[in-house]
Amino acid sequence: MALRRALLVLAAGAVLAAPARADEAGRQALAAALNGKIARCWSVPSDLPDHVQAVRVKFSLTEAGALDGSPAIDGPVGGDAGTKAFAAGAVRAVVRCAPFAGLAELAPYADWKTVVVTFRRPDL
Repeated sequence: MALRRALLVLAAGAVLAAPARADEAGRQALAAALNGKIARCWSVPSDLPDHVQAVRVKFSLTEAGALDGSPAIDGPVGGDAGTKAFAAGAVRAVVRCAPFAGLAELAPYADWKTVVVTFRRPDL
């Protein structure tokens, strides 16, 4: 059950880092496509400490939807082991799910060249 709830939270978390060029419906479809795929590759640790809140993963894509470089945590990450494990799992999910095919059908490349996805703990 915790995994299912976490996936629903993640599904609302993608933010496109590029300025809005596509219409809002296109941006929503793009965010849904990215989140849907990444959510299938992410698992929340069962022993996640209560203080772990959210991490943002930023990554760039090629026009074919492959990762262009390595995903990175966007912003500070607490120094404790639980937060670091949560952040590492979020980065692994992005890597595991690449490439992201079919994005060009949803929006121009400039709208999804750089993406930031927020991973939140299941109960937030």
